[in-house]
Amino acid sequence: MIGDGYIEARSPFGPASMHEPNLTYAATQKVVCFTETPLEHTWMMLEDIDKRDVHFQPYGLAVTKTTARKAGCNPVWYSDITPGRDWPITAVNAMVNDALRRATTGRKVDRDKLSEEPIFKLTPFFEQMGPTKYSRKEFWWEREWRRIGHFPLYPRRTVAVLAPAHDHEHLRKDLTAINERWGGRPILDPRWGLERMIAAMAQISDEHIGPFPDAG
Repeated sequence: MIGDGYIEARSPFGPASMHEPNLTYAATQKVVCFTETPLEHTWMMLEDIDKRDVHFQPYGLAVTKTTARKAGCNPVWYSDITPGRDWPITAVNAMVNDALRRATTGRKVDRDKLSEEPIFKLTPFFEQMGPTKYSRKEFWWEREWRRIGHFPLYPRRTVAVLAPAHDHEHLRKDLTAINERWGGRPILDPRWGLERMIAAMAQISDEHIGPFPDAG
């Protein structure tokens, strides 16, 4: 949602999310995800990951780490699931099952009670990595952050909007029509180099950057 609103948390993550199809507590595990990516590496977020069926979109919002922290975001903890070194995630799964038993009466799960379980407040911030017998799940260099529930969204806390260059003119008009402050946000193409991104954020036009800038 654009405007003085929020980014919706729509998907459950973490070890407890595997139970979601059969239960009604999905809201306790739904998060908003962020990737800690330096500006000069944002283009990598558009590339296919080798041997993984992942397709990214060239659109996004950039906020500072301070903004994310103040809004309750926390870094993801990666747990090795390589056979023989997977004891930490095994212990987490056991705590999840214990919490489910405590919150279940007959065949009914008390979602409110479950949401108060300490382990259910932590599981959305766990992620698995490493090879297994059936799959290979590894991660890039980037650091992932998450926030349980919707993320409050304010134009003044947004550093930049990411979008392909050919969409910038129309996007700027659309953002201005929605909210004048959104229309004033810098719009960057993830495939630009760092110099051009910094120039756009500083409101320096293209002709004033590069090896032969126009002094005019």
